Amino acid sequence: MSIESNEIYPFIQFNGQTARELGFEHGTKLSERIDKSLIIYRKQFATQKTFNEKSILNLCEQYRRGISSYSNEYLEELDAIAIASKQDPLWIIALNCRLELLNHLAFGIQNECTVLYDKQTCQLAENWDWIEDFEYLAFVNYIKSKDILQMIEPGVLGKVGFNSHGIGVTINFVDPSIQSKQPSNIPLHISLRAVLDEATNFEEALNIFEQNGPGFGGHVLLGDDKGQCCCVEFPGDQVRFIRNHPYHTNHFLYTSNNDHIKDKPRYQNSLDRYKRITQLWDNRESLQSILLDFDGDKQMYPICRSYQPTSLGSVGTVCSLIMNLKERTMNITKGNPRNHPKFYEFKLNQKDSVTTDHSND
Repeated sequence: MSIESNEIYPFIQFNGQTARELGFEHGTKLSERIDKSLIIYRKQFATQKTFNEKSILNLCEQYRRGISSYSNEYLEELDAIAIASKQDPLWIIALNCRLELLNHLAFGIQNECTVLYDKQTCQLAENWDWIEDFEYLAFVNYIKSKDILQMIEPGVLGKVGFNSHGIGVTINFVDPSIQSKQPSNIPLHISLRAVLDEATNFEEALNIFEQNGPGFGGHVLLGDDKGQCCCVEFPGDQVRFIRNHPYHTNHFLYTSNNDHIKDKPRYQNSLDRYKRITQLWDNRESLQSILLDFDGDKQMYPICRSYQPTSLGSVGTVCSLIMNLKERTMNITKGNPRNHPKFYEFKLNQKDSVTTDHSND
């Protein structure tokens, strides 16, 4: 299968049965995108005063050991990606623990992701706010042997998606407030894949997150096809669960104490988007109406963000995504929804996508 380098969010199916086969397929089909993704992250890491390539790779070695202790299959899949894409295995680990690495480097990300769940429709949604280049790097991935569908970055095992049991996950960045003295060193992206691979019901998914904790920053909004949702937060000391709370931005909700970021611009960014969701929630027409909310110059930090120059590069909403967990469908904009308003629909076990125009909804 040939993948055009300029194709936005291509649909890519992996047919491998074993971890090695899946990794080899991933690394072969996406070698160019993996290389470009690594160039972006290595460039970002190098802009930090705390950056030292040796220290980064030492951290990656710790996470590699954590992955190995948890699952030899995931490590085998990652190593196969590295071999097939001709990359250093530790840098493939870096892609899978980039959230944790950014937190270790105290990156100070100012805007990354808004997530929502509607218990009436069992829809789970996300605005992925990140570097514009990822419009041309991310892809929609169906893993046939696992029966899971994801929107994912090249070289990464798990991200935003759902499985055939109607279990869905989203992820957004939150700075850790503390570091555990006994870290598991299992990256959150690996836990996301584990949930999609293994969880047949809501409680099993929560148990996987708890067992793989305590984590080092980040949040997952977990939802299912029965109207259940839970905010799963990873402040660094233990996993925190906030059941039945349907939305999240980039600060912790289990506590009113976010002192570790209260003086940072990203905290106000997160608060503003959270407040705006709260204003819209009860009278919402749909999750899409919230994801695409932009009130011109009245909002400094709108939910749907146009691209703006930052220290990381051009950053904004890379895509809007809505998963219907009852119908097992994913609807996604191929790029920033202000520039690309059409939603493309993907289903489990399909050969291609179906275009659905919701731009006027």
